[in-house]
Amino acid sequence: MSKMSELSMLLEELISCGEKLTATAKSLKDFYSSDEQPTAAPEKPRKTTTKQKADPAPVEEAPAAEPATPEKALSKEDVRALLAGKAAEADGAYKAQVRDLVRKYGNGGSLTDVDPKDYAALAAEVEAIGNAG
Repeated sequence: MSKMSELSMLLEELISCGEKLTATAKSLKDFYSSDEQPTAAPEKPRKTTTKQKADPAPVEEAPAAEPATPEKALSKEDVRALLAGKAAEADGAYKAQVRDLVRKYGNGGSLTDVDPKDYAALAAEVEAIGNAG
């Protein structure tokens, strides 16, 4: 393998890792910026001795389905991360479809041309790419 093709492959892997890191960071941000308040005060940690073991914390199960609440407005950064993630999926197989959707919603073919009120519709269509059953 030549040095240039090896470098190209490493750069593609680095880009993919960066996109995954961005998606993970967004998920963590959404999780921790939730409007929900904790239902109970957190327990104080117990001191343990060498003969005692701490009880594992009870695991709360997430509800199976979220109640129907109005979604918070998507930011341009949220939509951009979603577009980049979908375009990178399946080794870039959806890149052209993502580009076509951006052109559909933004006359100039750029996310900056998309009206913020259309972000939710654009996001819904992007998420549907590749999920046809």
